[in-house]
Amino acid sequence: MKMIKTALIAVFAVFAFNIEAPAADLNALNKGDVQRLTADLTPPLPRQAIADVLTPKDGMDPVVITVSGLNFGEIGWGPLEMKHFLKIIKIFFPKKEISEADLVTAFVTFNKDYFFLENDEDLRELAKASPDPRLPDNYLELKLKEIPGYANHDVIVAPFTWSRDPADTDKYVPELEKRIAEVHDAYRKTGRPVYILAHSWGSVLTHEALHRLGRYRPDIRIDKLITAGSPLVPANFVVKLFMKYEVKHEDLEKSVSKPAIVRTWRNIWAMRDAYSNTIPAADLNYQADVDVENVEPKLIELILHSKPLKKDAKRDLFKIRNIKDWHGSYFFDYKASLKSLNKEIFVPVFRPLLAPQVVDCSKQPAAPSCPV
Repeated sequence: MKMIKTALIAVFAVFAFNIEAPAADLNALNKGDVQRLTADLTPPLPRQAIADVLTPKDGMDPVVITVSGLNFGEIGWGPLEMKHFLKIIKIFFPKKEISEADLVTAFVTFNKDYFFLENDEDLRELAKASPDPRLPDNYLELKLKEIPGYANHDVIVAPFTWSRDPADTDKYVPELEKRIAEVHDAYRKTGRPVYILAHSWGSVLTHEALHRLGRYRPDIRIDKLITAGSPLVPANFVVKLFMKYEVKHEDLEKSVSKPAIVRTWRNIWAMRDAYSNTIPAADLNYQADVDVENVEPKLIELILHSKPLKKDAKRDLFKIRNIKDWHGSYFFDYKASLKSLNKEIFVPVFRPLLAPQVVDCSKQPAAPSCPV
């Protein structure tokens, strides 16, 4: 045991820190002893890799790679969402045979119960009440510039542009790999931390790209991964629809893991956003709607027992449970005017939850930015 301990001391000293080991310990071993005793050991990280992990990044504003999500016009409560969720299942469980028609039927049935819909007329009415926002491809970059105090800092935004169509996932993952590697290599010597901000389906691309990069570029270090509204682990009620195919919540959780090249992972989600959920692999999860007053029981009571207010209460229930509105709340906050209850609801999400993950704009930069 003493010899093994001495060998470990010697190898760690030589490979990791290149410092002098105790002379007496080293003199007790010859080259053959070291090779024999360490044949089954994985060498520690090279000195530079250890330095990358341990060196504090305080004082330097980050480079933020942004990966946008779905077109918001595709988000709501119809069959298209189930096709997106089915795509997630196919990515993680390619051998599963799943009937898309059965899932769509189950999803529509769930929505009728969830929103207390009685017929197709209700669906049409709600569709009119929820116009599709058309966000530009650079909506993430535009929102970052709205962070309080942003102008006093020197944040560099490096957008990744893609079609925003889940069907193109396989096509764009290699492109995202290249983009991440390029940005990391360009700013490596500056000391700037590199962050990735991924919204919605952008987190699916990012998760895959980072794992693939980790296999052939383990030297890359992403200081922080920020995901918002990530469908990597869909909402619990969505997972239940896959139960008969033996796709369980714990199965999805095991399929999603923290990439080895990521130092910190922060995930922001909302219970009322079907695309999102807690991600156990993340270091911290923040729930955007945790402080929302639970008005659903009051609205359901009006729907069931107040004929004069029934129609307005249905609209209001849809507002408070609107997937689309909560899916965008991470950047645009959540607002709702509940006519049946004569109540205004405002839930700030962007400034208190997301913005601090990007930069602490309560402080001035501690050091000037380094040129590339």
